[in-house]
Amino acid sequence: MRWNSFARTLGFAAVVAVGLPIASTLFGSTLAFSQLLAPYVVGVIALYAAGIAPTRTRGVTAAGLALLLGLLLLAVADGVTELAIGAALILSVVRSGLLYRSRPARAIVLEAGLLVGGLSLAKFLLIGGLGGVSLALWGYFLVQSLFFLIGGVALRPEASPRRDPFEHARTQLLSLLEEEPH
Repeated sequence: MRWNSFARTLGFAAVVAVGLPIASTLFGSTLAFSQLLAPYVVGVIALYAAGIAPTRTRGVTAAGLALLLGLLLLAVADGVTELAIGAALILSVVRSGLLYRSRPARAIVLEAGLLVGGLSLAKFLLIGGLGGVSLALWGYFLVQSLFFLIGGVALRPEASPRRDPFEHARTQLLSLLEEEPH
């Protein structure tokens, strides 16, 4: 399932918001909420990075990078605020650095706006408790969905493997020789 459009990211936001209470119900007896929230946020960021990628291969790469950076974040973040800012930065770097391209200044301004806007809305919606945190996650991804409404962003092209020029010429020659005369 891909969520690389405005509407699909809104759906992803709803699933993430509903998923937190479900995860809390499943793991709440063994983990404190603060112990559950940090890995949930990192997992959601990695899952989102995989889902906005144009291909499965790039999705795995994006998710792997987001997960690796997220694990580093878990090791150094002291609180929920640092975790939220770090996770938002990870998403910004993966999305505009690996998956999508635009002019560098535009990408920085766009990602900064989405980061600040998403975190601001999340903070505004955070009323405390599990429901408030779920609502804050929904609000953050609501703002992230705007990425797909803003123009000037294109998929980053796949890196073409380096081909040997002689092998390329040989392949072309063989294809010409195999053609039937008209």
